[in-house]
Amino acid sequence: MTPMPVTIELAVAKTHKFGTRESGDTVELVERPGGGFSAVLVDGQGSGAGAKRLSLLVAGAAVRLLNEGVRDGAAARAAHDFLYAMRDGKVSAALDILSVDLASRSVLVTRNSEVPMLLGRNGEFEQISESGGRIGIYRHTRPRVLEFPAEPGLTVILVSDGIIGAGGRRGQPLEFLATGGRVAGPETPAQAIADELLEAALVADDGRAGDDMTVVVLRLRNVEEVEPIRRMALTVPLG
Repeated sequence: MTPMPVTIELAVAKTHKFGTRESGDTVELVERPGGGFSAVLVDGQGSGAGAKRLSLLVAGAAVRLLNEGVRDGAAARAAHDFLYAMRDGKVSAALDILSVDLASRSVLVTRNSEVPMLLGRNGEFEQISESGGRIGIYRHTRPRVLEFPAEPGLTVILVSDGIIGAGGRRGQPLEFLATGGRVAGPETPAQAIADELLEAALVADDGRAGDDMTVVVLRLRNVEEVEPIRRMALTVPLG
């Protein structure tokens, strides 16, 4: 029997800290030279315009290397070296690189973030905290690289610390694993998962985000027929 074709869904939902105009989180999407896609998530130290400039610089450094075919782990180490040299080890950032590599038929998660991620396989989710630690502070920081087969049904959810910390001020912290598993139904599109997880975090913060919040969702899904069309959409409120 011929296996069903698989489609890659990569979705982002984010918002800024209540009372600020800009998010210190940056997400960049890049097409890999050898085939596939990468999402780079950076959470700059602090919030507001300063954190935004920092996260843009770090994300830009990583994206440039990925565009040149540099492996994810090496790109993360170079981004750390760049930040460490630029700010003399006094400023940190969280960095995650999430990739679907078609050359190796694998999903790679390169982690320099203390925020846990969620991994879903066969409808079951687990919370993973393995990481090389935030970049920019310690000279010899290295990433933790996780690799999984690119199989249908695989779901990866990355978030910034505003999601994990949601509800903490009210003494009712968001249950990350339970909430992620609840919103990520077997047929739920990646964008709907990202939107619903962000909404749950906002509700936990009583509608006023206590920190910048970002959700990145990768989902590999079986489809009846693959269209030879690639789509990307962006919705950003002005004002």
